[in-house]
Amino acid sequence: MKYLFVLIGLVYSVIGSANPALDEQASDYQLAKTEQELAAEAVVDKLILAYNAQNIRKFIELYAEDVEFYMYPQTLMFTGKEKLIERYGLMFKKMHCLKATSIKRITHGSIVIDHETSEICSKEAGVVDKRSEFVTSYQIENGKIKKVVFFR
Repeated sequence: MKYLFVLIGLVYSVIGSANPALDEQASDYQLAKTEQELAAEAVVDKLILAYNAQNIRKFIELYAEDVEFYMYPQTLMFTGKEKLIERYGLMFKKMHCLKATSIKRITHGSIVIDHETSEICSKEAGVVDKRSEFVTSYQIENGKIKKVVFFR
């Protein structure tokens, strides 16, 4: 039994020294974001603010003219700002409240992946009647959202 504990301790120490994820420097490295990642996150942050304010003008400004929307893995939902306005413009007008929140975010280069929650008040302001949770991937090009993939 004594040898078993020694063996487990030895294996753990070897794995720990060989695995940079267990190293304190690894977490510092992972926290450092590039300018590209910070810029991509800023676009998505502005998108969430515009969505929550139900400001269709600011919301639409953040998308490329030829933006593509997909349902994972590769089901094309629609392309272009006109379809985006049709889809979201009506929702912004009809709903009494919209609230999206990013609860976890992964950013790699120009890709931002958000685990999000959404609340909607369709009948009365302040009375949330629909809550959902989903993952969305945003691809940012030249400061605009070029591709969106919904994972549900």
